[in-house]
Amino acid sequence: MNYTELQTALADWSARSDLTSFLPSFIEFSTAMFNQGQGGVSPLRLREMMAIASLVPTGGVCTLPDDYLQYRRVVELASRRRDLQYVTPTYADQEYSDRASGLSSDFTIIGSSLYMFPLSSNNIELTYYQAIPNLSDAAPTNWLLTKQPNLYLHAGLMQLAMFTKDNDLFSRSAALVTAFIDGLNSSDTLANLAKAGTRVQGVTP
Repeated sequence: MNYTELQTALADWSARSDLTSFLPSFIEFSTAMFNQGQGGVSPLRLREMMAIASLVPTGGVCTLPDDYLQYRRVVELASRRRDLQYVTPTYADQEYSDRASGLSSDFTIIGSSLYMFPLSSNNIELTYYQAIPNLSDAAPTNWLLTKQPNLYLHAGLMQLAMFTKDNDLFSRSAALVTAFIDGLNSSDTLANLAKAGTRVQGVTP
């Protein structure tokens, strides 16, 4: 299924031929829901969304990627790789009020910036969840539409039902979307856990 076929399916499944001009918006709103969640629908957080970016700090501050949604791991690329721990902006302001320089141990995120504490000039390796790209005539498919066309279909119907105030269609579609997303997120978590081994530190007996 591609972008055009998805619009056709939305029109067919809703039995509405008068909403053609609105269908692109319903699909765009669906993608935003997958990225950020909506109401009782959780956001998607799958391994296909994960990416690694190298960030170059200025005065201990890095600009996050444009498609950033959520961090997974933050590593300072010093002589030895250093995992940084997240702290709240309030904690960072109180604990590092002198803005001293040195190897970082903590970080916080404010707006579109990542702040390292203590301030460091070392690059950051950021593992993060990136936003699912929007569909369009110029970009007629993405990995999620290829993997789960039914999710896009029912999410689009959910947005359409909100627009037309069709409570029955909304309830059915929202239930399906919630089940799809919860199932995908759970399966992804289980897949990651299944691959995790156990490593014991210390001297081998």
